[in-house]
Amino acid sequence: MLGGYTVEYLKRNYITTAEFDSRDESYSWILNWLNDHPYSKQATRFSVATTISRSGQKITGEGEDSVPVYLLPSPGMHFFTYQGRLLWLSRERIKPSAVVSNITAGSHIESISISTLGRCRDVLQDLVLEAKEKFIERDTSRTIVFAADQYGTWRRTRSRPRRPLNSIVLESGLKSFLVEDAGEFLSSETWYSDRGIPYRRGYLLYGTPGSGKTSFIHALAGELGLNIYVVNLANKSLTDDTLTELVTDTPTRCILLIEDVDAAFVHRDKNSNQNNVTFSGLLNAIDGVAAQEGRLLCMTTNHIDHLDPALIRPGRIDVRAYFGAATNDQARELFERFYPVDSMNPQLDRAKQQRLAEKFAEIIPNRAFSMAQLQGFLMSYKKRPEAAVENAVAFVQRGGKGFSESDFGDESHQPSQ
Repeated sequence: MLGGYTVEYLKRNYITTAEFDSRDESYSWILNWLNDHPYSKQATRFSVATTISRSGQKITGEGEDSVPVYLLPSPGMHFFTYQGRLLWLSRERIKPSAVVSNITAGSHIESISISTLGRCRDVLQDLVLEAKEKFIERDTSRTIVFAADQYGTWRRTRSRPRRPLNSIVLESGLKSFLVEDAGEFLSSETWYSDRGIPYRRGYLLYGTPGSGKTSFIHALAGELGLNIYVVNLANKSLTDDTLTELVTDTPTRCILLIEDVDAAFVHRDKNSNQNNVTFSGLLNAIDGVAAQEGRLLCMTTNHIDHLDPALIRPGRIDVRAYFGAATNDQARELFERFYPVDSMNPQLDRAKQQRLAEKFAEIIPNRAFSMAQLQGFLMSYKKRPEAAVENAVAFVQRGGKGFSESDFGDESHQPSQ
């Protein structure tokens, strides 16, 4: 007993320790930092991973075509140096049976502690700041997506390269209007403050399925350098209180995204037990006293007529943007984006590209197909623009549905990969 007390006394008075929990964002910082540290390249006991993971999220390496490899100290004790100081690291993995019951099935909780002799915290503080800066640096040109977990807290779910805005093909003028409106809002905090207006902006993107609503939001986030926080109202662990807390915990500059909002409240029913989040709870979260300012609220729906007018009234939703089926102009622009005049298409010059694009747009009826349908069709002819035009008539005749058997009966009609 005395020995245990002595050990605790020495730890408390002569050892400084920093602890990292896998349920916290800082755990990702330290794993990324350890992967780059020389010790991880020399350790005789190490874990091999293709993702840096913590509870509720995975962080993949750069690029989609190559599989990244992370070499990390395995569970147990490790010793290494930093800034000329000896540090020791303890990595512990808690067995699933010991984990709280509501953690995601198949996952586990880990902890890492890094210690040094002495009471000075400077070396560990420097390590933490360096780990954070390295982690942020790798995400400079990426859009980070967060989602609510079962604990009612934000968890980073994925990191993806920022989607170029010019990769989104919308109706003429719509894209530039939305980007300019959002950009002006983000630079107008003083204007809102001087007039006593809550510094919030709400957007409702509605219309045809597959028309690019969610894709545009991701491109908008990349253009403005914002991260995306996704709320799934169908999450059974979400309550009015946790939703309010989540919205309050969003940063001042971000996009708060509620997708398919019509699916959560098809008909307002105060006595309904289908959702733990009530209609009034949602309204209070998005524009109540505790609602965060400086963020963009984006809601999407395929059925605006299913939404309660109270949800989309002015003040909650400031801009309504209709995303419809593809126009002829959109079909033409999409074709030109699929088949640019570059080294990938050496047989294609500008005049030929425009001629084929015009013909494709003439074949596709105005507002008959979604952009997703047209993109899916063109994907089957990645390097063959002439074949895409030749088969566009059959595509239209089938109503945009899949290929018929005759499409595959001739080698010349095989979709190129």
